Amino acid sequence: MSMYAIKASASDFNDDAIEENLKTAKPYESIPGPSTFNMFRSFMPGGRFHSLQFSDVHRALSAEHGPIYKIRGAFGRKDMIVVVDPKDFEIVFRTEGTFPQRSGLDCLAYYWKHYKKDLYAVSLGLVSEQGQRWWDLRQKVNGVMMKPQSTKRYTSAIDEVSRDFVQKLHNLRDSNLETPADLFFHLNVWAFESIANITINMRLGLLNENNKDKNIHKLMDNIKTFFQLLNELDIQPSVWKLYRTPKFKRFIQCCFLRSVIEKLVEKGLENLRENSDERAKSSGEKCVLEKLSEINKDVAIIMAFESLLAGVDTTSSAVFNVLYSLAINQEKQDNLREELMKILPEKDTPLTKEKMSNMPYLRACIKETFRLMPIVSGNFRGVGRNIVLQGYKIPKDTGVLMHNQAVHMDEKYFPESKSFLPERWLRSQDKHENYNPFTFLPFGHGSRVCIGRRFAELEIECLVMRMVRSYHLEWHHPPPEIRSLTINMPHGDLKLRLQETLV
Repeated sequence: MSMYAIKASASDFNDDAIEENLKTAKPYESIPGPSTFNMFRSFMPGGRFHSLQFSDVHRALSAEHGPIYKIRGAFGRKDMIVVVDPKDFEIVFRTEGTFPQRSGLDCLAYYWKHYKKDLYAVSLGLVSEQGQRWWDLRQKVNGVMMKPQSTKRYTSAIDEVSRDFVQKLHNLRDSNLETPADLFFHLNVWAFESIANITINMRLGLLNENNKDKNIHKLMDNIKTFFQLLNELDIQPSVWKLYRTPKFKRFIQCCFLRSVIEKLVEKGLENLRENSDERAKSSGEKCVLEKLSEINKDVAIIMAFESLLAGVDTTSSAVFNVLYSLAINQEKQDNLREELMKILPEKDTPLTKEKMSNMPYLRACIKETFRLMPIVSGNFRGVGRNIVLQGYKIPKDTGVLMHNQAVHMDEKYFPESKSFLPERWLRSQDKHENYNPFTFLPFGHGSRVCIGRRFAELEIECLVMRMVRSYHLEWHHPPPEIRSLTINMPHGDLKLRLQETLV
């Protein structure tokens, strides 16, 4: 168990070393990969990739072409290089430059530019913006979204949402003590309520037993359609840049979500104004919405829009995956509960930032779930300079997909890769290895790391803690289907059995 990706030294990334490698590298044109025609045909009905998930497509192409291959550009897209070696990931990230490029959501950028020109004047948002404009926005919001103290102040608020959700789920159990089959929808509602509590500074009441608002279902369905269409328009071959396809028009309709979120932000700001005197007396730290609106009200709208769109299905999927992993690994679940009993001696013990400071096994369980059931298959970057990957020249600005999911299941990097072993992440355990950090990047890396990472981790930790402290989790059905729709999401009937703990 001593095999892991070799860490490169800083000297490997200096200009002289890179230029020397470029002299002997094979030409870019010789990188293997499927032809444009074969790739397009493969995704058509009857094609070999038509019914495959994103990760399965890349697994097949990697097996056919090796550790690096090229997907040739077509229909207005550029080439994309795919690599599956952590040493290549490190080269890309170490040389990405001041303004890392992460393109791929062109239809969203098109929406901002052509349908919301008022906000485009401010920014395309962190997801689609590039260059100096991206950097200007990122610098402004980093201090609001990425500081640990900003996240920790929301511990009690997020725990309150989690406790409300657990109570609602408790009441929804059937005679077998199982959750409804649409558990994932309920997790979506929990995630939306949690994120809104952070970015809009108010409870929406979505978990209220008496809330029968049909618009909630419509909103969640539109978020799912949004991600599905992103996948079909910007990940799979599509001609929308040449012809406005019906799917593209549906995508634009889905973006009505922005107007819904804008109204919620306005309501949140109104609440802040009404309570300004009370907040001044308390002299507490300003909330996320207040800090963002002080930068610019449009920035607050953009960040709320991106947080809610990017955070609902991702966080919901992550929580479900953790709960499922624990339900099918009872010994690990018992180990976690033993740790939680010390933090939460009573089921209703309030969570505080101090109580959450020492939870190594919980965080190890979450990490191990991210490895086995990642939310994204990989990270994408446009290379910041001419580099060499797997002996081939890669010109500056070429798009590179680093397929982390393949690495996660490689015995060379993660021994016993198919087993759920949280212990591999604990330094006090024999199974821990000094893994190269580029083998595991669930939130990305560098200055373009996920802006909502700390809040997502807080939400996941709070809900998993409450669920495992309150219930013995069980799973009595076939493994859930995972679908790749830009992100990897569970699909179909999802029913956890929740047997209350005795103490």
